[in-house]
Amino acid sequence: MVRNSCALYFFFLLVLTGITSVPVQAQESSMVQDSIYSETLQEMRKIEVIYPKGYNPAAADKYEVLYCLEGIPGFAKVEYNFLTGEGFIPNLVLVGLPNSVRNGVNMRDRDFTPTHTYGETGGADRFLTFLKKELLPYMQAHYAVKSKGHTLYGGSLGGLFAVYTFLKEPALFTSYIAIDPSLWWDNFYLIKEARQFIANPAELHNTLWLAGREGSAYQYMGIAQMDSVLSSKQLAGFTWKRQLYANETHYSTQFKGLWDGLKFSYGGFYAATGGYPASRQLMIKPQGGIVVKGKPFKLICYNLADSPYVHFTTDGTEPAVTSRSLAGEQTELTLDKTTLVKLKSISMREEYNREDSVLFETGRVLQPMALPGDIKPGGLHYVYYEGNWDTMPDLSHLRPMREGKASNEFDLSNFPVQSGYILSMDGYIKIERPGYYIFTLGGKNFKAFLDGQLILGNRITGIEQSYMVPLAKGVYPLRIQYLHIKGDNNPTPLYLKPEDVTDFAIPPAMLYSH
Repeated sequence: MVRNSCALYFFFLLVLTGITSVPVQAQESSMVQDSIYSETLQEMRKIEVIYPKGYNPAAADKYEVLYCLEGIPGFAKVEYNFLTGEGFIPNLVLVGLPNSVRNGVNMRDRDFTPTHTYGETGGADRFLTFLKKELLPYMQAHYAVKSKGHTLYGGSLGGLFAVYTFLKEPALFTSYIAIDPSLWWDNFYLIKEARQFIANPAELHNTLWLAGREGSAYQYMGIAQMDSVLSSKQLAGFTWKRQLYANETHYSTQFKGLWDGLKFSYGGFYAATGGYPASRQLMIKPQGGIVVKGKPFKLICYNLADSPYVHFTTDGTEPAVTSRSLAGEQTELTLDKTTLVKLKSISMREEYNREDSVLFETGRVLQPMALPGDIKPGGLHYVYYEGNWDTMPDLSHLRPMREGKASNEFDLSNFPVQSGYILSMDGYIKIERPGYYIFTLGGKNFKAFLDGQLILGNRITGIEQSYMVPLAKGVYPLRIQYLHIKGDNNPTPLYLKPEDVTDFAIPPAMLYSH
């Protein structure tokens, strides 16, 4: 709370003192004021700019931009911080375009309306030229922003202009967000334009988010008519959605509409999820395993809003938008042969596409061993070695510093992070119910063996590894080896997921050792 208050105070200080210098590197999101003289509009136009955290204009990183017509609303910054923090959208530069005021009159009607009906209305073409020929080139020349991939957001008359820009220059922005747009303008002029809209499929690569209110507003704002027109068209490369909100006003709709519109515009972008660092990986579980012919299993995807963005194939072909998509978090598969499942998240912005593949081999249910007479429950037997290694050495030539049983008091987080060490654990796991079991380990530099077979430790990933095996009721040999390199995070416990049960760290009660 202190940090946000300071940021708000600093913002007001900038406005009051007129400071407009751009810091070399902003450690936190900050706003600066800029301006550009428009030859097209014959006037000076103010620009508000909010940098993402860590913004450095000298760095190679370039950012996409959220352009906010009529300036950056206060709620937009809050929503942006939450959405980036939760991994729904990438870091963006926020740019606000406050309305021009002449002789005390707000000129939004002039700039956002496509036709002349009174006064100075009908200047949308000139304002669009200003965006295309002056503002966007200026932003690319003076800020660390990309040449494409940007989003245009507007509400009310600004929403009208956003839709107008899409119909006239769809390639100018990748995404368009129009909240309760005034499509009623000039006897529903844009509805007629939309009916005539024909785009080059090779150039159309856009999303359009239309949000409005339930009830009569759906009709008189013109959203119902636009909904009907767009639904009748089959435009390749164009993804759109209409969302209606209950019990909201023309203005409060902006809050919900921008939040949902940004999530929709960046559908298929996967970053920070479930507390993991930003890795933009496909989080699939299991990442391979043994399947029994004719026995279905569930492929789990933990990415946010995975459906309909994650597509997959089981015939060796590259996934496409026409391929089967994951049906929510869990998709049931039945394989009758060894199969390489290929997966791909397909976003409107190709640089955010992610691919993965998981191999499932058909086999039989693993059979348990006879219960050894000299083992007891309560945890695996562990052996601890201290030293610095880059790869796992031959443990038979090392002398352990200590050993014992990993019982309920055993805690992996208590081992020294600033020391290099090896932790080897072995014993048995007891399975009470037959079925598919998914074993999972997070981190790196580990190996897990079940019944003498390496199940985890042969896959390169920054989050976790998982492997599924069909098990019968009984006892199976289990061995885990952790190689901890000085300075890395401590290892994590081995997790287990039976069918239709949430993952859990394997408790000592399920583990046996001599």
